[in-house]
Amino acid sequence: MNLGLDYRDLEKLFIYFEIREKDVKNLQFLGNILLPYKDEFAEAFYDNLMKFGDIKEYIPEQKLQRLKKTIKEWYEKLFSGKYDSEYLLYLLRIAKVHVDEGIPPHYIIVAMNFVSRFCTRRIAKFFSDKAKEFFEKYRKEQEVVCDPQRAEILEGFVLEEVFERMEDLTRSLRKILALNEDVLVSYYVDSELRTFLEAGKLERKAISFSKKFAVFMDIAILIGLMFLALFVIVLFGIDISHFFHGDLAHGLIAAMGDLLILWTVLELLNSEIKFMLGGELAVSAFVSVALAATIREALVVSLEHDKPIEFKLGIGALILILGIVYGIVKWFEIKQKSKKL
Repeated sequence: MNLGLDYRDLEKLFIYFEIREKDVKNLQFLGNILLPYKDEFAEAFYDNLMKFGDIKEYIPEQKLQRLKKTIKEWYEKLFSGKYDSEYLLYLLRIAKVHVDEGIPPHYIIVAMNFVSRFCTRRIAKFFSDKAKEFFEKYRKEQEVVCDPQRAEILEGFVLEEVFERMEDLTRSLRKILALNEDVLVSYYVDSELRTFLEAGKLERKAISFSKKFAVFMDIAILIGLMFLALFVIVLFGIDISHFFHGDLAHGLIAAMGDLLILWTVLELLNSEIKFMLGGELAVSAFVSVALAATIREALVVSLEHDKPIEFKLGIGALILILGIVYGIVKWFEIKQKSKKL
């Protein structure tokens, strides 16, 4: 099985993305419009990248300093019109750097979206300025003053031509950006597949089995949490029944503790569902369950006067420790989330 892309694949990519000779000429024409903005583009690209708080975790500080030069080089090649095997290898080298640095592939998709927006705005500005120059020059002619209807017809015709030309150029731009994105993201898939295939037969079986086992365990945990929630509801019903046996205080305190545990179990259940859908596992949810169970025990013990004071102090100390641990874990989760926003 052939992994990665070879020289012949570039021709296939051109067919897949319908990049024709006309598109190549359009991109060269766009180079005349957009290459003067290369310094501005590098600055804007860098600033947009810095919006992601965790980018420095993937790209060291010293490499970030050289990033603008690399961005300008890629920007120049994008409109060079030379899309051959050398261009493909250049993209593959970029993809390899991304994979080696551990940069998530969604950064590439976000970056291509930014490039498309940046270039489209400059293209629109170019044609807007050209149209204004044309109409200002035309209106100065005496025949326009004498025949305003003719001028209106001409303006409509010119604007239609401008819009068609803009659409044709931006279509070519979208094609080449889609090709870049496909090559870069595909390298991630090839790297994962290559790692799997280069492993031995026993290693591949172990990897395959471990993935299935991990899914099975996730399902088991999910089912276990659902049963746990049902048991807590049953326990809540039992504690409510104490109301009818004259033990109002014990029933009320225990029922409040049951609701607290049920709330934390549901939070843990939602966290597990998000994890199975590809999100991050909230460790704080596990700590909150232990904290809720300990608080319930403390509430119940507070009504039992036969318990030794040391036992009650021990539960209080445990609640304090769990509370500190929960606060630290939650703080780290909030900080990590804020970096990604």
